[in-house]
Amino acid sequence: MKLKARLQKVRDPRGKQGRDYPLWAILNLIIVGFLCGRRGLMAVFRLGRSLNATQRSKLGFVEGRTPCHGTFTETLRMLSPEELIAVLECVVAANDKDGEARHISIDGKTMRATKNEKGHAAHVLSAFCCDLQNIIGTKASHSKGMEIPDALKLLDELDLTDKIVTGDAMFCQHHITEKIVEKGGDYLFPVKKNQKTLFENIETAFKEPVFPPQELRQRRRKSARAD
Repeated sequence: MKLKARLQKVRDPRGKQGRDYPLWAILNLIIVGFLCGRRGLMAVFRLGRSLNATQRSKLGFVEGRTPCHGTFTETLRMLSPEELIAVLECVVAANDKDGEARHISIDGKTMRATKNEKGHAAHVLSAFCCDLQNIIGTKASHSKGMEIPDALKLLDELDLTDKIVTGDAMFCQHHITEKIVEKGGDYLFPVKKNQKTLFENIETAFKEPVFPPQELRQRRRKSARAD
């Protein structure tokens, strides 16, 4: 399904008097603006006003000019972020027609220019599909210290069948790995020395086995005879 058809499925929370422009057209222009490297809604507004009639028509603005800056900000403020994310994720997932997009990387980032009056910035946890070169899932994280429980919620929403999930050492937790395996996926996480026991166990596993293969076979034979 094309992006236009997906955007038309987004529920419009505006009143009848506030629908001078189609909602899907407003979202269309915002997406185009960000794809063109515009930063912020003021830059998107300026881009819209620089378009000619043909370009505006293709984006969904059949009559008159594109919206003012206030229309962009007020419209986005009324929309449900979760609903919009779900719509855009469907567009990305539809590109994986053969199911060959297997590598998913999870990571958390602090959003620029999002600090509130208390100095707290928005933190977002994302699942990036390397094969599709796109984000296939996001979760607004409460803070850096909450990334583990937020990662569990994010993984729970993704189809991990035959997928390989990667991330930094912070995600090397048994709750995370169990969730991935339960959902039919696999994982690859680095381990640092701050997880001493796990680090030493891995080192031991890659050294010479405690029981050499020949001795292990003899032990199994003796055990089988005893049975």
